[in-house]
Amino acid sequence: MATAHQLHDDELETLKAVYDRVCKERDRLRDARGHFARGLGPAPASAGIATALVAAIGDSNNTLALAFAVVLVGIMILVSTVYDGKPAYRHLYARHLSQARTTVLPPDSLPPKEWYREMIALERDIYGWPPRQKNHYFLPGKRVNDLQEGLDSERTGRVVVAALWVAVVLVLVIAATS
Repeated sequence: MATAHQLHDDELETLKAVYDRVCKERDRLRDARGHFARGLGPAPASAGIATALVAAIGDSNNTLALAFAVVLVGIMILVSTVYDGKPAYRHLYARHLSQARTTVLPPDSLPPKEWYREMIALERDIYGWPPRQKNHYFLPGKRVNDLQEGLDSERTGRVVVAALWVAVVLVLVIAATS
């Protein structure tokens, strides 16, 4: 038969395991956000360079198509900037701390079980609990409240920027071939 001390130890080990799992999922989402956010900056720059090259060395007299490509590059820069400006983990962490019962981390003086419970609750709030079963697409102005929304927003931005990049290439092909 388990003693009270063994039950206490088992519960503490369970809380440690849950906290570890929540932190691993948080880190996975942070890494995924970084993956999508990294693509938001270089795409407009490369599209701008491609447009400038076609305009500078191309034989095209299709200034309307080139002007349209420049407008699309400008839209890409705007979209990229707005989607890339979503709050990072550290911002979400600070926001959640300020909205929590306390504006500081759970004190070190808490018993371990209570400390783990507080930290699990905090990390789940930042992560976005419960986990979502599907990806969502967000407009650029949508406020990001947790890591899951941040990931979905940056994924949306990456898709929009990629679509704009394809549109720029198509316009440049039209400009170069007409």
